[in-house]
Amino acid sequence: MIYLHLLRENPEEFLVSWPGAPEEEEQLRNWIEGRDEPLSLHNVLEWVEDNTSIFWDGIDKNSYIKYVVDNFARNFQKEISPTATIRLPGYGYPLDKMPLNGYSCFPVIATSEGVNWTTKPLFIKELCILKAVEEITNKPGWWDHVRDTRITDGWKKEMLALEWSDYLNHATFTLPMAEWCIEELKDKADLYEKTGLIPILDSKAGVIKSDKLVPDDLKRELFIVSKKLLQTLDENDISHNGISFHLIDPSIYPLIYDRSRILPDRTINRTNCLEACGKGDILQSIWGPNEKDRPSGIFDCFSQWLPCDVIVDETGHAKVDSYINNLHPVHHADMYTTIEKFITLALPAWDIIYRAPQNFRHQRISNNGINYDCTVPDICADRECSWSNMPTAELKNYLKRKEFQSEEFEKKQQLATSDPKPMVFTPPKCDESRLLNLKLERDEDLMDRHLRKWANEEGHEWIGDITKCRVDCREDPIYNWFNETHPFQIPEPSRFYSNPNCPKSSDVRSHDFFGFRHSTNPIQVIVELTEIRLTPENPEYYGDLWNVDGRFNEHIVSTAMFCYDSDNVTANHLYFDVAPREDSTWDQPLLNSNDAMRVFAIKSGGKDSQVLGRTLVDPGWAVFYPNVYRHRQGSFSLVDRSRPGYRKVLKLCLVEPSLPIISTSNVPPQQWDWWTECKAHNEGLNIAERLPPELRDIVFNDVDFPIINGEAKIIRQMLKARRGSFELFQTDPQDELDDERQDYEGLDNEDQDDEDQDDEDQDDESQDDESQDERSNFDESDNE
Repeated sequence: MIYLHLLRENPEEFLVSWPGAPEEEEQLRNWIEGRDEPLSLHNVLEWVEDNTSIFWDGIDKNSYIKYVVDNFARNFQKEISPTATIRLPGYGYPLDKMPLNGYSCFPVIATSEGVNWTTKPLFIKELCILKAVEEITNKPGWWDHVRDTRITDGWKKEMLALEWSDYLNHATFTLPMAEWCIEELKDKADLYEKTGLIPILDSKAGVIKSDKLVPDDLKRELFIVSKKLLQTLDENDISHNGISFHLIDPSIYPLIYDRSRILPDRTINRTNCLEACGKGDILQSIWGPNEKDRPSGIFDCFSQWLPCDVIVDETGHAKVDSYINNLHPVHHADMYTTIEKFITLALPAWDIIYRAPQNFRHQRISNNGINYDCTVPDICADRECSWSNMPTAELKNYLKRKEFQSEEFEKKQQLATSDPKPMVFTPPKCDESRLLNLKLERDEDLMDRHLRKWANEEGHEWIGDITKCRVDCREDPIYNWFNETHPFQIPEPSRFYSNPNCPKSSDVRSHDFFGFRHSTNPIQVIVELTEIRLTPENPEYYGDLWNVDGRFNEHIVSTAMFCYDSDNVTANHLYFDVAPREDSTWDQPLLNSNDAMRVFAIKSGGKDSQVLGRTLVDPGWAVFYPNVYRHRQGSFSLVDRSRPGYRKVLKLCLVEPSLPIISTSNVPPQQWDWWTECKAHNEGLNIAERLPPELRDIVFNDVDFPIINGEAKIIRQMLKARRGSFELFQTDPQDELDDERQDYEGLDNEDQDDEDQDDEDQDDESQDDESQDERSNFDESDNE
């Protein structure tokens, strides 16, 4: 995407091979030069269609756009680096450059041209199958038990006896669903026994988990080297918010447009990167100096995370070739070796996820349209079935019936609690290890969670009322009547199990990953090492917001998450959702919000995302997920609230293998303390020390030093504020509440001392004015 300042300065680049009349070309030049707001090439093409005789007949518009954009990017690179021989997205190529040499690539949620990846919504029945498979594959010995028909017959009975509406509203579980689960588990048992990998939450894309991929000695090795890293870091070197501590943070010392340097005609590696400190050309922003000309959304026009280059040999073993950003290549060489082992373990799972959208996509229940089964044809008559058809008399009868049923239920409950010997269900005698004992816990509702916390902490009674209202509103008598009298005809899974696209052990590669790559071409990985620490004063982690990893700049396709250590904390889950698009993926007419909830568990008639489910993130499990799924880390808390606890996680983000981006092989280290070890720096320092003090000050003031620690923290805060949580489609209300809560608490903590002093010195009226100003500032920061 090329913006206004480039079009103004170089309109002839757009007008290369101009297919229109000369006078129309002049009109276009005048229109471009007269605009004040940002302008994309797509805006220009729309103007051309509306104001000229060209309708692109016989012209490939997309090819023309790419041709013009590539010209802009190449010429802009020549202005920055006349000797450049390297071309990468953002440096010689546009940022939205897609894979080179005609290779297809892994889908992304959105591009500069709009939505890139869509999926059909899954019926609630299929969501329940995903839940059952995920829960069963957490059980010890499931891969053996699933082949014993005596055990699986018991499993089916257990699954059918469960109250699935406790997991999802309107959920049911049928015998065909149970039989499908067993057959699918048999396929996955074969894969697990031979490879250790278990595909879950899989449809058009999928997640992979494993509880035997990472050996205990490797977890211990990472624990030791990360502890050594922590001991060498100054407190000021660790970015944190009081709970999450980032030992390796890609948001510290990233590539910063108009500040970072890039080597135009060579690359560096771990052995010579320190000597390249301070060298290269400053990478100017293609959007120009004016902030208003810079777009928001899928791009970060101010920065980019820097991946390291990783060479994978013919045996499938990984070797980190360029430095890992914020991990010293000499002082922490042992950690490089450890991280290489984790990358090697991640490659087979990454490869399956990368090929899944084309080779392993499947849907268990065909989504080819749905219909109501109207049980009150005399009421609906010739009208379209709708909740508004409910007669007043029927509403009164319905309410009386429900009131009677409620009273009867309460009587039974009272009898049950007063009975000294209540009836207890006794399962048949058998080996307890063979029972499923599934627990259908409903996915946590962050909005209810935070509303209640605010109500308790801040004394906002109205928030408690809203929470109660949200529950009460779910029991609307008219909707309930319509739901009961108009059940949907939802199809079942096929009676004859067939899932040819389920990955098999023969599909799991030990080398030659990602299909088209030549073995000499490196892959790129972004490394992040995080510890979440809880204390008796802060005993609970409230979870993250929905997000994807990185922005379009980073072209991340999949992430590996290894929880390698934890202590004194409850179980933690990673949640996933997708964004079905009704304009291109729904085969039935657009549903109202009530119907969408009944059929797909989607709010707002399909405009919101669909939660697929969750999986454990504990030291026993490794999790791999595609970046077309949004994810969020769930909440967890201390087990023993009298002592601290922690959870430690290594995240590895895989960059699109067919599209290398600017990496640490192109950008010399920017850390001040690394630069002081550079030979050129020390030689220059020796010369400078012999200068008179006044000349030495002039030299140091004029030298463009690498980024110092304090500035790096400011840059990270700016990057975090600008990126926020990368939400490309409509978010749930709890997301907005979380945003507000975090911003509110951050503002409150930063200004607490000043506010306390102001409270002593100012009267009530001035306090009210200050509160109003503070709210205004909060609104402005939130908008930014």
